[in-house]
Amino acid sequence: MGRLSYYTRRLARRWAKEAAERERPIVVALDAMGGDVGPEATLDGAMRIVAAQPNLKVLLVGKTEELNVQLGHKFLPEEIEIVHAEEGFGMNESPTLALRRPNCSIMMGVDLVASGRADGFVSMGNTGAIVATSLVRLGRIEGVERPGLMTLFPTIEGRPTILMDIGANVDCKAEHLLQFGKIASLYAEKVLCRENPKVALLSVGEEESKGNAVVKEAYKLFKKSGLNFVGNVEGGDILHGSVDVVVADGFVGNALVKFGEGSGTFFKNIAKRGRRKNILSLASGLLVKGHFRRILKEFDYAEFGGAPLLGVKGNILIGHGKSSPEAIANAVALAFTMSFTRIDKLIAENIKRIGGECENEDIRDRVESTCKDSN
Repeated sequence: MGRLSYYTRRLARRWAKEAAERERPIVVALDAMGGDVGPEATLDGAMRIVAAQPNLKVLLVGKTEELNVQLGHKFLPEEIEIVHAEEGFGMNESPTLALRRPNCSIMMGVDLVASGRADGFVSMGNTGAIVATSLVRLGRIEGVERPGLMTLFPTIEGRPTILMDIGANVDCKAEHLLQFGKIASLYAEKVLCRENPKVALLSVGEEESKGNAVVKEAYKLFKKSGLNFVGNVEGGDILHGSVDVVVADGFVGNALVKFGEGSGTFFKNIAKRGRRKNILSLASGLLVKGHFRRILKEFDYAEFGGAPLLGVKGNILIGHGKSSPEAIANAVALAFTMSFTRIDKLIAENIKRIGGECENEDIRDRVESTCKDSN
């Protein structure tokens, strides 16, 4: 188990005692048909997490017949309930089509949250479909213009850095980046237990004058936001763990995450090629193989389970399409933590106040500017 996987499970255990004392278990709906791996992996992942996490119930949303075939002669724990869905939703289908298919597993999973039957929903399926369905069926939290996807990025210090957005919004305004910073900061404080989290903007240089027009404008907003804003960071600084939250638009954030995922495979192949050159390289390669494998796990998406969609009225988590049972178990563990800490409610309670403060700042600036002009 890598550090990020340990971090995810540790967060769930952080509230395990309090969760165990609840009269009602935390209920997480899990899309059994999503992703590239299908019911076999999702069923296995559900079995693993209910065995490890007390007071958790999983609603497995998918085709009953297929799930029963995968189950075989195994015993289905009482903590898992199958909710029949007529169909899955393809990874290459147009996201908006999910809205016209009420019996697909994604739509049904989100509806379980909307109806209050589930506290959270996890899917390894079509990201666009999950975002679109969540926006329509759950709606945005009042005051949130653009919900965003968040992930944990590994660092040298062992304290993962939050990166937001990683793909929900490829084109952003400065105001959207500010909201990402506010939301991610709340997540860092309330879920990761970081006191006064440090927030930074991802840019091409540390100076305030560096970056494109949106980043430069966002820098000004962050300075007067009330966040613990420490300025700009460059891409290479993320791995140092010097800040708790890094904010970027979804285009840049997604490219950064995909690069991180691909780096593991790249270095693994380079190492294999080097070991084959001679007997000394082979011997030294075998000596560091275990350590190298542990390093690669830091960039393995399976270690952190998935990316929370923050800013909608519900706890939604989107996993990697090729997720293993371990990754799915980690994703459900994270959804459990999000649901128990009520992160969606915390964002709702705080974002309106935050928006009011920013609006007042803007009004004051305009008034002061008008007064100066009149003088």
